[in-house]
Amino acid sequence: MKKIGQSRESSLLLTGLPWLAKRWRFVVLMAVFSLPQAAWSAKDPAVPAKYAHWLNQEVNYLITNDERSLFLHLASDDARDRFIETFWAVRNPSLNAPTNVFKEEHYRRLEYANQNYGSLSLGDGEGTDRGMTYVTLGAPAQIQSYPESKSLRPLQIWFYENTSGALPVHFYVMFYKQSPIEDYKIYSPTGDRPQKLVNGTSAVNDDARATKMIDADLGVEVAHVALSLIPGEPVDLKSPAPSMQSDILISNIQNYRNLPVNKDLLKLRRGELQSVSHRVILGEQFTDLTTFVSRGSASDVSLHYLFKFREPRDLGLAQQTDGRYYYSFSMEAHLKGPDGKEIYKDVRKIADYLTEKRYQEIREMTFGVEGRLPIAPGKYELQLSLTNSISKQVFQQSRAIVVPAFDHPLAMSPVFFASMQPPERDPAGDLPFSFSGVKLSPLGSDNAVIVQGSPLRILFQLWEAPGTPDALRGQSLIVNYMIGQLGTQDKKEEEQTVDRGDFDRSGNLLLGKDIRTEVIQPGNYRLVLKVTNPADHSTVYQSLNFEIATPSARPAALWTVTAAPLHSPDDAGNDVYRAGLCSLANQHLGEAAGYFEKALAVRSTNVAASKALAETYRKQGNLRAAEELEKKTQGVAQP
Repeated sequence: MKKIGQSRESSLLLTGLPWLAKRWRFVVLMAVFSLPQAAWSAKDPAVPAKYAHWLNQEVNYLITNDERSLFLHLASDDARDRFIETFWAVRNPSLNAPTNVFKEEHYRRLEYANQNYGSLSLGDGEGTDRGMTYVTLGAPAQIQSYPESKSLRPLQIWFYENTSGALPVHFYVMFYKQSPIEDYKIYSPTGDRPQKLVNGTSAVNDDARATKMIDADLGVEVAHVALSLIPGEPVDLKSPAPSMQSDILISNIQNYRNLPVNKDLLKLRRGELQSVSHRVILGEQFTDLTTFVSRGSASDVSLHYLFKFREPRDLGLAQQTDGRYYYSFSMEAHLKGPDGKEIYKDVRKIADYLTEKRYQEIREMTFGVEGRLPIAPGKYELQLSLTNSISKQVFQQSRAIVVPAFDHPLAMSPVFFASMQPPERDPAGDLPFSFSGVKLSPLGSDNAVIVQGSPLRILFQLWEAPGTPDALRGQSLIVNYMIGQLGTQDKKEEEQTVDRGDFDRSGNLLLGKDIRTEVIQPGNYRLVLKVTNPADHSTVYQSLNFEIATPSARPAALWTVTAAPLHSPDDAGNDVYRAGLCSLANQHLGEAAGYFEKALAVRSTNVAASKALAETYRKQGNLRAAEELEKKTQGVAQP
């Protein structure tokens, strides 16, 4: 016996994916074969090429007749995309897992079939009988190959062990070549009969003679398979009568997708998929939110956030039948303008697997999500919703955000505490809490807990109007750090002098300060930061509460994942376009036009940015520019 594709153990697991069937208590919905591909194509109404390829060459052994009919009547690409997304979702054995193992296995089988069957140059292996069987059932447990024998045509016999319930527990699939130049054809005991396996005309219309020749050439086991594909089914080699049950087996393999048991299970899976919409919405008492606004060069403003759980138990992991742990979240960020209307929404899927080692490391740690969003000077409300797709719990937080104008004489960002973890390199500067190519690890802001003896690491950014900092060299700002408790006169103060020549040309300076906590007694405190310009006596303040905890009351360590970087290579210029929407919502028309023009310079086919820029021109009274842009935009399709 020769094994195909994988080891015997692996092949058994892949055959019908019984381990997935056990997980969901139903037959895994594997591929089906009903009509030849050409027959389907002749009936198909016109659909775009990529969808026709998906329908007829990628999922032709999976999609049921009802699903095919529904897909062919869809009127838009958006509807087709949603159909395909749902198509794979209902077949996913773990609805919220980071990957769809069913989909991955299906495409692995397609690739294997195209590389090993049919014409390698044409890549048509999936359209052959062996390709259909392999894609439908996976690798056989064993394979017997007889390319040459005394009296018989080339044969292959695949042996399967099945646990799905739709097919026999054990069965064979036989293939034969009608001529040397033809591909292997699936064998039907009643449709082909044993005589088809014999070369020449010596056994025409004589199954008894054909069976005897098969026995003589290859043995009694193969002779038995020629009459019945089901081991243990009684046969008479002397008076052969091919098995009708074998033809039913072949028919069920070819039409696997449309078997009633599989269609019923698809219906059940759709019901399970729809049930994910039932969610439990929880208040802010379970989570903490840290927000930070940073300015960069060229009017680049970012809103960073850390959304973290207060307790490790709120994470909610799941474990697949293969033993792997995973998490699955969806983060929705809604940014609203001063009028309360939504400016834009950012939705990110956050899911991944954890190794056993990593699971053991994080099981007692609190979980957080870091994100970074484009923003512009103005007033906003940030609303965050973190949905645990496993537990169906939704955690929500919101914050008022104020970003001062670029030409403001002196301003200060919000303040956050950083952890003592070594910083990470971020050459692109796209990650949350990343500055000058270095990513810091936030610990929190208001109500953060610091262990006594650990430095209180304070970070914030100072802003001045853009200019030439060298001209200000030697002029100073005074930064005062004061820590105190309500109801007491005890205060801890430290002072720092900042040279205004250290600001960059955009008027930005990132400051960090470590304050020792060994002499600070455990308790709740308030930090007040005051920055004064002695030249004009202007002053800005920020304050926040924090707690000093004893080492024995050390809080759980924090581990975080990133929702998404600021700049997405798949959607170039979208961050600048969103910044323009922020300026437009705050009626900063000049800034909005600048952002939209920059977005179009990055990607000229950004229709949304073109329309927004035309709207901005109209509000500015520049009707001619608006009309010219609208004419230019007509007929431009979004890629």
